[in-house]
Amino acid sequence: MADSQYPYPPDRFDDEADAVSFHGAHRAEEPFWRQNLLYIVIIGAALVMLIVLLFLIGGMGGGGDERAEDPTTPAASESSSAPAEEETSEAPPEADKSIPILVVNAGGINGMAGAWQENLEGADWEDVSLNTSDNVQQEPVVFFRDEADQESAQALADEVGAGEARQSDEYDARITFVAVEMPDEGGDGGGEGDGGGEG
Repeated sequence: MADSQYPYPPDRFDDEADAVSFHGAHRAEEPFWRQNLLYIVIIGAALVMLIVLLFLIGGMGGGGDERAEDPTTPAASESSSAPAEEETSEAPPEADKSIPILVVNAGGINGMAGAWQENLEGADWEDVSLNTSDNVQQEPVVFFRDEADQESAQALADEVGAGEARQSDEYDARITFVAVEMPDEGGDGGGEGDGGGEG
């Protein structure tokens, strides 16, 4: 419609102007995605990076679990092998302390066999007899005649500090302890001490 302030009567150009809905220069409004394209690109890139990081962390976490499990495997194998090692280690020989024992004084010390007799009887050996050797020896030794007495002879050898028990028929007794030193106060072998009895 023509302007009411317009001083001239309307003509055909005014009619065409009224028929058009838009007046003057006009630019179409940009869509939302185009106005915020930069932000959309940044947010999308951030989401992609977040997903990638989650995958990487998940992969590293799984590997960490495997590494965490690996150290436990040797520990488990060590713990499982420990009883086997204990089983294979030699158990101390068991002594039949009712077997007759002969203590021979081979150290040339008066009363030594008697001291050993008291010592061994105090350690629950039931039958201890005495003898004296014609020759002085330097090292103590335990002899046994029969293999059936080997374990008891070795237990006695360990008790008196005589090393490895040996099989021999030199003496008539089933087990013979050739002593060269007085028993100590603890009763575990060498060392001089007081002792009574004959030897």
